[in-house]
Amino acid sequence: MCSGIFDQRAAEKLNHHADAYGFDAISISGVLSWLMECLIEKHVSAKDLGIRNTPVFSLKEFDAVGTSNHNADVGVELLDSIIEKRAILDLSAGARKFARSLAREKGHRITDAFVYNAFAGKGWIVPNQYWTPGVLSPMAIMGKYYMDYGKEFLPPRELGKRNAARFFSELILDNSGYCRFHRGWAEEMLPEIIGSLFGMKDAFCNGIRQTASRINSRNVSVYWESERNVDFIYYFLKRKYTVDGNQDTQLVKWIQRFDSDKHEAALSYWYEIHKGIQESLREF
Repeated sequence: MCSGIFDQRAAEKLNHHADAYGFDAISISGVLSWLMECLIEKHVSAKDLGIRNTPVFSLKEFDAVGTSNHNADVGVELLDSIIEKRAILDLSAGARKFARSLAREKGHRITDAFVYNAFAGKGWIVPNQYWTPGVLSPMAIMGKYYMDYGKEFLPPRELGKRNAARFFSELILDNSGYCRFHRGWAEEMLPEIIGSLFGMKDAFCNGIRQTASRINSRNVSVYWESERNVDFIYYFLKRKYTVDGNQDTQLVKWIQRFDSDKHEAALSYWYEIHKGIQESLREF
């Protein structure tokens, strides 16, 4: 939908083309949506990206089938251009590096339209497609479900702790070879099974905790580089209050902080999540 595609057949056409190139569908959809927005906002031109057409995002001109197919065709063109490195579209060092390089020439509005998690100097990943702060958390591993992705509001420090707990639970599944779709029973029962079969429940759980802690010791997540990430959090919080009717005092406090200075509030929010993660994943 972020690419302006609302028809199933049009989505299948673009998805098939991405699959044929070996792209991860979630990751490439975030990149294509970003590039399409840059085209719509005239931050770059179709010629800059080595394609012929531009997408249509206007509601006045929108037709569910026709416009979706047009936008899917633009997406297909962009995929071809990425593979062939047409014009300036060279993603060989990753979309984050390309965006930052382009921003030096055309301004920060380029990176501000791109929703991604940043890691160290070059790492990046498009978040899992849920509208919840957990997907933008500074975890050591993102893109899997090593974080809380529930829809309820949590104060950011508590969210960090929930992220750590989710990390531990997911590692139980991963290290036991179980599909995470069975997590409803497996997370609770697997330590008991290990204990029953081998008498090593405590050793198993301690090993998982140690693994999580050591992975986290290499956590070099970078604070949000995109203003769209900040707005992602801000409007999630506002929706919880105005649409869902959540009157939690912590929620109200954070909304007020964002209303006053969203960049300062976002920085504090990110670090509060980070604190919750770090204090929960200490090996000692």
